[in-house]
Amino acid sequence: MLNTHKRYGRTNKKMISLTDDGREQIQRFADAHSMSFSAAIETLALIGMNADLTHLLVPLLREVVNKALQGNFNRIAKLSLIGAAESAMAHELASMLLMQLIRREAHDHADDFEMRLLVSYEPEDILDARIRQAFSDARKVARNRQRRVLKTGLAELVTRLSELDEATAEEEAGHE
Repeated sequence: MLNTHKRYGRTNKKMISLTDDGREQIQRFADAHSMSFSAAIETLALIGMNADLTHLLVPLLREVVNKALQGNFNRIAKLSLIGAAESAMAHELASMLLMQLIRREAHDHADDFEMRLLVSYEPEDILDARIRQAFSDARKVARNRQRRVLKTGLAELVTRLSELDEATAEEEAGHE
């Protein structure tokens, strides 16, 4: 019976001789199941000895999952970095806009600009209620856009971001 801890923790070398045809068949099996040649030999040998198949599936599945994760790690990391970069850019742009708003209010109303920036939550303050409603509406639009982006396929998102990068680079080159 295959001990999964020993198979993936500690293995021992054993020299064997195989015919070309046998080696090719084992390699095809290993490739088809995304596993190493040694794991394929061990799996096939244990199947041939009528080993408990449930014990054989654990290392096979583990190896398939590990290879899939390794293959997609760079892709996942890149998308995470793109998301972080976009978030940081949005934060910087929002901060710049807020600073400009505060600057304008401070310039136009130097004595009481801090009070002018506050938005009341009192129901009788109609103007502030309208401001809160406009903010709520804008947030709903942003959340709906966010949902659409999250439902978009990965390949399409990467393509869109690449196109944006190219357009930005062209725009920046035109300003130089």
